[in-house]
Order: sequence, then structure tokens, then C-alpha cells
Amino acid sequence: MVSSSVMLRRVAPVVMTVLSACGVAGGSAEPDHHERGDEPLETTRSALEGTDPVSLAVAESCTTSAVAGLSSQLLEEIQCLRPGTFASMAGADGFTLGGAVSPWLQTPAWEALRDAQKQRGVTMTINSALRTLPAQFLLYRWYKAGRCGISLAAEPGQSNHESGLAVDIEDNAAWRDAMSAHDFVWLGASDPVHFDFKGGGVTDIGGLSVLAFQRLWNRNHPEDRIEEDSEYGPATEERLAKAPVGGFAKGADCSQPKPTNPPATSSGGGGGSSGFLGSSGERVDGEGQGCAASPGPVTQSGSPSTWLALAGVAALAWSRRAAQGSARLRKKSATSAKRRRR
Repeated sequence: MVSSSVMLRRVAPVVMTVLSACGVAGGSAEPDHHERGDEPLETTRSALEGTDPVSLAVAESCTTSAVAGLSSQLLEEIQCLRPGTFASMAGADGFTLGGAVSPWLQTPAWEALRDAQKQRGVTMTINSALRTLPAQFLLYRWYKAGRCGISLAAEPGQSNHESGLAVDIEDNAAWRDAMSAHDFVWLGASDPVHFDFKGGGVTDIGGLSVLAFQRLWNRNHPEDRIEEDSEYGPATEERLAKAPVGGFAKGADCSQPKPTNPPATSSGGGGGSSGFLGSSGERVDGEGQGCAASPGPVTQSGSPSTWLALAGVAALAWSRRAAQGSARLRKKSATSAKRRRR
């Protein structure tokens, strides 16, 4: 029989990961390969009104700027929930932004990007940066419908660009050394324009972005409230499709009481609580199911019985996540094989 001390040593890393990250898949997920150099900018089929639903933009538009108004409100609400999360790149010297680029990054990522640009001293052209939840919703729906030239797109809540920590830049080979010197990691030949920020002080905004939308929806639809649980589920997706592209009548409200535990900030390593980033700082495939908010810091104290109880919970969660991760990977492998045959 395995002693309790040996069992604790074996499961402690699992417990710490589950409690601090509240959601880890059985291995890192595949990166968000978008196979395109810029955000889509095709002409819309018909002019959209600000009150038109996002679902109409799926059918009638081919640019993520169609939801710029709603996206702006979402970012403002995130800033209410966690002030200082984002910094704007708009108008910054030394940078050129693509026409549909949302000019926002998490503040530590923007400061590092600015330092990388200063190191080379030439203009950096950015083709993609932050994507908001409604923007990623459009890209994924266009991909599924075979529209707008989108050959591959992640589901909402699964793209690194939604984290505000990723950029796509032109002339990527010339920028790799400068980017690496400032904590940006080149994704590789599979997506050569893409860099991810891995420095510290960042916020895992996967759940935060969803929570911001849920608060906006409930503020404007008290007759049709949804759970403010930070999870992108069917109820949230249904309301996102109904949301007005130009934004709600009532926008961000920083006076509204904040949730007790919004998704946490990482002090280093690019890690987060759930959503885009796992406890190691690597992107994981999932929204941290069952984790509405990150718990406080976890210490390695407590009685063996307490740890064993936690270990049981952690082991169950770990095995469930591993099974889910394996199923997703098998599905993706089958899809990739099918595409290669085509």
C-alpha cells in the first residue's frame, strides 16, 4: 500500500495545478493557426446598422470591424473589472496597424512590443493583435460557413489573440531577435507571422472577457438575465449572436459592484488562472470548465487527510480533463487527415 506521504508527493503537483489553474488539459492544445496575413477586410454585402445583431454580421459582413462598437464596450467593461489591463497602440510612433486591427494589447505585452520596436528602430507593421470575443465569434462562424476566405479559425475562447498577448507582424524573420529579447516567442513555421508574449504581470482574460459580455447583456436585458459565471456556454453564445454590432444602449459601468474573484493576474511566466493560459504559461485548450474565478494563493500546508481529499478531487478532474483532451486531439487529427485527403 502506498503511504500517505508518498501519495502526497505524487499528487501535490496535480493538486497545485488544479487549484491554482482550475483547469488543465492533457497536454497543450494546438496553436491558433490562422493561415492568413491579415484580418479579413472584404466588402460587406449590405450596410449594417448599429442595432443589427451579430448574427447578421455573420451573414452580411466580412470584416471584424463590423462589431467594433460592441467590442469597444466589451474592452471598457474589462477595464472596469480590472483597471489597466489593456493599453492602446493607436497612433504610437514606429507602428503601422492593418485596417481591421484592434489596437489593444495587455499593458505588459504592449510595453515589451514597444521596446522591441525601439531596439530595431524601424517601423513595425502589425496585421493582428487583440481579438475580442465578438470578433472571434465572427471569424469562427465565417470559417464554419466557408465564407470570407477564412481557412481555419479557433472557437471563441480558444484563440491566443483573444488573450491580448499575441501579435502577427510583417517581415517576421527580421523581428525575431528583437522580439525574443523582449519575451515574445515566435510560434514557428506553421504560423510564421505569429508571436506570443510570455513575460510576467499579465491577466488571463478568457473568463474576464466572457464575464464582461455577460454583465453588459444583463445590464441591458434584465428580463432575460444569464449567469455571470465567466464561462462561454450555450446561453452566452446565444445572447452574443443577438447582441447589437454597434453596442448596447447601456455601455460599461464601473460603478457596478465587481465580482468577488474575477480571473487573476499572473506575476510571471505569462501564466493565468484558466482560459487561454495554463499554470505553466502555455496555452491550454479550454475555458476552465467549472471554474468561474481563480481561488487565492495555494500553500502547501494542511493535514494529510485534507491533502488526500484534495488529491482525490484533483485526480478525478485530471482524468476527466485528460479524456476530454484526448477526444479533442483525436477529432482534430481526423479532421486534419480528411483535409489532407482533399
